[in-house]
Amino acid sequence: MSDEHLKRWEPIFPWIEAQLGGRIVRRDRQGRESGGRYAWYVDLERDGELLKTYVRGTRDDSFSYVDVYSTRREAEILRVLHREGVPVPEVLAFHEDPQAAVLSHVVGEDNYNLCTDPDERDSIIEHFLEILAQLHAVDVSLFEDAGVLIPKSPEEVALNDLDVWQSTYEKGVKEPLPILTFACQWLRRNVPRKNVDPVLCQGDTGPGNFLFDEGKVTALVDFELAHISDPMADICCVRSRDLYTPIDRFAERLQRYSELSGREIDFDTLYFYNVKTQALVPMALAPVMENLHAGTEHAEWIAQHVFYLRTTAQALAEATGVELEEPELPEPRPTRFSHYYDMLIENLEEEQAPAIEDPFLKNRMWFASRLARHLRHGDRLGLAFETQELDDMGALLGKRPTDVKAGHRAVHQLVLDSGPERDEEFVRYFYRHAKREEMLMEGALGMCEGAQLAALR
Repeated sequence: MSDEHLKRWEPIFPWIEAQLGGRIVRRDRQGRESGGRYAWYVDLERDGELLKTYVRGTRDDSFSYVDVYSTRREAEILRVLHREGVPVPEVLAFHEDPQAAVLSHVVGEDNYNLCTDPDERDSIIEHFLEILAQLHAVDVSLFEDAGVLIPKSPEEVALNDLDVWQSTYEKGVKEPLPILTFACQWLRRNVPRKNVDPVLCQGDTGPGNFLFDEGKVTALVDFELAHISDPMADICCVRSRDLYTPIDRFAERLQRYSELSGREIDFDTLYFYNVKTQALVPMALAPVMENLHAGTEHAEWIAQHVFYLRTTAQALAEATGVELEEPELPEPRPTRFSHYYDMLIENLEEEQAPAIEDPFLKNRMWFASRLARHLRHGDRLGLAFETQELDDMGALLGKRPTDVKAGHRAVHQLVLDSGPERDEEFVRYFYRHAKREEMLMEGALGMCEGAQLAALR
């Protein structure tokens, strides 16, 4: 991250000392585990005791949704939940510009993948499901003063969150992605019409967004995407997080949530929210992808973007009953530059990375080596994939485009002009497109590598 970006945050630290009445004795910036936002572990000495805090800052401007789902709004939601007894960090102070919440320290680990004891894993997930049911039982009217929209009709329950994402996505990109155009159109055509008692959904709930210790969840964390919706929306978020942090026996966990919450699992509604949940990730990242620079978590955003393009296509196929076929992908073809990429990756991963001790810089090197792997695939496969893409779009459009960008614009318009009669054709194309994009990040997908959606039944 550039010095200029970080300078903006310097005034917050003396402000914290003044607000909390102590002297900072530790200030460590969090790396990748912060989810790409500015965040620090800050300890203060106060009255002879140590006060441990976590400073959760806002994302950079390339995440266009932060204008609506702000850190201020998240802090207000946390205050309500803390008062209601839901285990979340307490908000100790809030800084307005730049926005940052100073949160109480909570004991616990956030990487559920590090827990390998089967009994402990089961105990943690059982407790998480209990807390999720508790969260979903909180009176939604309490969140109105926190700036959270309270939907009234079934359409509003299903679409209020999509309205935020779609509008900020469309304002934030110059080149719309046809698969997202299609997904939004499909969602609006297939809104669940059943009446449901809406709940506060965490919006990105599941392993990775709770802390645990000694077999119990100590806190739910990360409520930036919280909104009022059908509880099935949160279940689909758990399924999404299960992709790279598996909770094991997902269908069994689904039924256990039903027992704990007293809510019936509506599978038709689940299919709807699963499409929305998978599509929201590339929708959030599309503006970021158009504004990547060296200081961003570039390789991670590319990985998540292409991975969730694939799962969005799979979710659409699941919801529409389309049986997908695996596309034929060409073998990598070495070029005169291929050996140079091999040398670069070897230098980064075997020479540079082992010598770095700082956790934040280790993460930066990890992104750099993953980006190099991506470029190596582009060198060996890019031309063949572009040929396949143009052929695929030509079959859809009736005429082969002159270049990929023009083709994507034409497919975007074709989606807007088409009805449900072409859904299967589009879904199959989007899956082939996504598989090619994902293959270009093979070996650099991080936690997404090889992940598949868990069965619902």
